[in-house]
Amino acid sequence: MRASTLPLALVAALAALPALAAETGGCGAFAWPIEPDKALLAAAPVGDSGGRLDLTRPAAVRLVLTNAAKAGFELPPGRPAAPAAPAGVLRFEAKAGLHQITTTERVWIDVVQAGKRLDEAGFSGVLDCEGARKSVRFQLQEGPATIQISGSPSRTVGIAVTALPQ
Repeated sequence: MRASTLPLALVAALAALPALAAETGGCGAFAWPIEPDKALLAAAPVGDSGGRLDLTRPAAVRLVLTNAAKAGFELPPGRPAAPAAPAGVLRFEAKAGLHQITTTERVWIDVVQAGKRLDEAGFSGVLDCEGARKSVRFQLQEGPATIQISGSPSRTVGIAVTALPQ
């Protein structure tokens, strides 16, 4: 490396450190508590893509994914994935309020309700927490909702869903 490019390379490397630090620090580095979600994920039963989750209390499932082209998305994912990439959907009946969705993998999560993709109300993720990688919050209305998972690195993903207290 030439001496003139060394300072530029050093600046680029140092600029990347805050982003890396935000994704490390173990389970305590999430922006909110995820220990209850981790417990749900550890005991999650296996379920097929397209299934329903009973949310009469916090619940989780280890969702078996299919190819994105066959996933049955209600709307195209917010981040396009290859047609053969692992993807899936999970349906549930929502109560009005804030819901937390925590996954075991780094996946793209869309929540669709009343024919619209919802904006996230909060996001947190770390790379070095055993059993949890990402947690996203969505403000939902009363009624049917669908979680759309895409861009998964594996054929299964654990998903915990909790309606948060008002």
